[in-house]
Parts: sequence; structure tokens; C-alpha cells
Amino acid sequence: LEEKQNVIFETFNCVSFGMLSDTETMMFRLFGIKVNYSDRFIGIMAGTKEGNGNDPDTVCEAIRKYGLIPEEMLPMSGVDNIDEYYSFKGADKEACLKAGQDWLAKYDFKYEDVFKPNEPLEEKIKKIKTALKFSILGLSVEAWILDERGVYIRLGQENHWTVCYNQNQFTGIFDTYEPFLKKADQNFSWCKRFHIAQKKTYEEENDIKTGDNWLLQFWKIFIRLFKKNGKPTL
Repeated sequence: LEEKQNVIFETFNCVSFGMLSDTETMMFRLFGIKVNYSDRFIGIMAGTKEGNGNDPDTVCEAIRKYGLIPEEMLPMSGVDNIDEYYSFKGADKEACLKAGQDWLAKYDFKYEDVFKPNEPLEEKIKKIKTALKFSILGLSVEAWILDERGVYIRLGQENHWTVCYNQNQFTGIFDTYEPFLKKADQNFSWCKRFHIAQKKTYEEENDIKTGDNWLLQFWKIFIRLFKKNGKPTL
């Protein structure tokens, strides 16, 4: 889903936008569920600030602690400035918090680094290619310096968080600034992969435990019947 992070004003919420693009993509690929989660909610819960943005680990932990909620519960529309954006203006705060916990009751969210910042670039690219087999990725970049090839390069410090969706000659980037699809040729410092799994309900867990116990008892009885030379004994 193409979403700008600066429709009316700059939100500095690129990490939340990127993380949720990753999550929404994986929800569709894993479970066939099309969702649009509230970037504003995670920005609030992660403590994102004007001018400073946020740290990817902090945002990931906010997802793990507070869950995710539908965009319509806390949309970007209806606010006129960044202070209102990072508040629950126009929404029911308690309902939002409950919806987040309801999401956590259904799904496990985990994350890990793909490489260390000081690894050689060739090794980073190899690890990106491997990680993309299992997860769409979050990636830090310098935004945005375009060279004569039409490729975005790095000349200074990284200052933006994006989605990495492929790795060929260049790195495929899905972004929150137009053009949404970009090609990058940079020495990235931070990259994360993700894991989302559906939690079993109590009934499902109870059914599995019951089934396991039944099978275990069956095999115990079977073994007792054939203790010696294949001859049954009671």
C-alpha cells in the first residue's frame, strides 16, 4: 500500500511506516489477509518525536508490546499538525489500546538483525539475498541522492528507514516518498527481518494436547502387548 509520511506535514514517522509496510506484506503473503495498520498508533506508542524520528528496535518493541490496530481507528486524516498527529485526537484511546492487545492475542511478532553494521558490503548483500527468501526486510538508507544512473546513493549518514523487497544489481526499495519504488546502491548499516505467526486458541491447544495424550497412551499399551519376541502379554 503506497502511503506518504508527509501528506500535510512531515511526521518523522518513517520507521513506523516502514515496519508496518513489512508487516502488512507478510500478513498477505503468509495468511492471505489484506490489512492496513495505523502508522500513527505505533508512532505514538513508540514515542516518536518531531525532528528525531525513532530507532528501529524501539518501534519493533512497541509492536511487540502494544500490537497493531486498523488504520481507520487512528488515521492520519483529521489532524492539522504534528502535535495532534502524536496524540489520540479523534479516536477512542482505550479502544485503540484494546484492539492492539487483541492483535497480540492472535499473532506473535519477532525480529532480528540481518547483519552487523561493520560487516563487508559483499557479505551484507549476500545476507540480504538470503533473508529475502524468508521475509521482506526493513533497511536504513540515506535519503535521497540520485546519481546519473537513476540510482540512489549514499554520500553521508543514513537518515531514513525503508522497505527492501529485492536484491539484484541494485537494492529494490519501497519507500514513503515518491517515487515509491527506488533502486539503491548504498552501504547499508542496519537491516531487519521479521517473523509473524498465528497463535493457537485455547481450544486448539486443548485439542492438540488431548490428541497427543491419546496417541501416547495408545503406544504405551501397544508396547506392553509386545514385550518379548513379538508375543502379546497383558
